Amino acid sequence: MAIYVLSRGRADSYADALAQYAFKLPFLASLGLYIGARIPYNFKTRYDLTVRAKISELFNHLDSNAVFRIHIAQKVVLVVTSLIALNLVALIGDAKPSFYIFGLVTAALVYYGADRDLDKKIRNRKRDILVCLPGLINNIAILVNAGLPLTAAIQKVVRDAGPGRPLYRELSYMLVDISAGKPVNRAYEDLARRCRMLEITRLVSTILQNLNLGSSDLVYVLRILAQEAWEKRKEVAKKQGEEAAAKLVFPMVMVFAAVSLIVIAPAVMTMSM
Repeated sequence: MAIYVLSRGRADSYADALAQYAFKLPFLASLGLYIGARIPYNFKTRYDLTVRAKISELFNHLDSNAVFRIHIAQKVVLVVTSLIALNLVALIGDAKPSFYIFGLVTAALVYYGADRDLDKKIRNRKRDILVCLPGLINNIAILVNAGLPLTAAIQKVVRDAGPGRPLYRELSYMLVDISAGKPVNRAYEDLARRCRMLEITRLVSTILQNLNLGSSDLVYVLRILAQEAWEKRKEVAKKQGEEAAAKLVFPMVMVFAAVSLIVIAPAVMTMSM
């Protein structure tokens, strides 16, 4: 409680980053930042650099050092809350020494589990981009074919869709860079670098080739890319279906076992009588 009082207000300057990070237990964010800043460890190992790379991929438009501090604060908060809960259980239940070993193992799992959550977020982000990509390319092709310039077509598509999805959010950042004076080629290259996906790289290469060399076949090439993106989206949907089916196996086995027990138990009890 003393640390909580001392740390109040520390998270105010991180408000936007905390919201985009989706911080769990945000009322404890200041406490996590306070403790994280005082951990006598430089976070420069190969493992920590890998975590920084994942954070940079997920939150490329934010200060990666600030987001890394928020990530460490998240891990601290989760570990502290889990240890408090385990200590309360130990006090109530008169725990044995082995329980405290279990508590330390649990804290370690919670600490590294937050890093695994980054992998899940990266997978979800890439999957969301793949899901949105076919519709995006189709809409751009239709608008360009109708006579709109390429940048204006992208602006309209992003404006109509809104910046909520990762792909449209990255495109909105690209448009802001272009309007701020960044060279168009550089803005598109930065888009490909931020997304780190082959499909986006191919789309950017096609657009840059059209901008640099000029081509009357842009709409045709975009439609080919859209068709390929649709096929990729079908593969993603099929994989999601298989994963959902695999997750249902264990609950179905448990239900089958329960039903079997309900059906067989009366017969066994009758026979024993």
